Amino acid sequence: MKTVEESFAQAESFKMAGKLNNAAKEYGQILKIEPQNIPALMNLGNLFFMLGFLKKSVESYEKVLELKPNYSYALYRLGISYYRYAQFKKAIETFKQVLAQDSELYMAYNWLGLCYYHLGREDKSIEAYSKLLEKTPEPFIVNYHRAIAYKSTGQYDKAITGFSNLIKIHPEHVSAHYHLGLSYLQKHEIYKAIQIFRKVLKLNPKHKGAAEKIEYLTDVPSI
Repeated sequence: MKTVEESFAQAESFKMAGKLNNAAKEYGQILKIEPQNIPALMNLGNLFFMLGFLKKSVESYEKVLELKPNYSYALYRLGISYYRYAQFKKAIETFKQVLAQDSELYMAYNWLGLCYYHLGREDKSIEAYSKLLEKTPEPFIVNYHRAIAYKSTGQYDKAITGFSNLIKIHPEHVSAHYHLGLSYLQKHEIYKAIQIFRKVLKLNPKHKGAAEKIEYLTDVPSI
């Protein structure tokens, strides 16, 4: 029979080789010997998450937290599992606990923003993204999500500023261009919207949404 140390090494080898199911079995063997082995439980939870077994992922992180209630990273991973499992209210409460315990895990604000957005609470979504950007203004995806939320709440000038700034950083980001065009369209700035949608088609000639918008807008008078 392998020792716990040997099983950890074997699991890591399987994981590096992309054999996630085999790695999960190794961690399962460890837990038969040491049911309270927190690193094995965490690794197993992470593997279940990667394999799409979200219920098992949640169960693994919950076991970790039974053994170590203030383990912020386990809470963080649990929150992400709840989010992927579409349990947005549970995820929100979990991420709030994370932020109350550990100020370094501020990416929890990003997940909070996503949860609130899915629940139709764009105002709270914007608030969460803004708090994260106070901590670290760089993440492209967070700025993108906040601009989307601004557009969803009718704050089109802020959305336009957000998408325009993102395009300066990544000029070929198709989705940022497209949502910029939609924001101009909502403001009835038809000419600007058409120009942006044409840019989208230059970047992606198969973009159905941009093609449909141009076809429609060039057939109607400017407002």
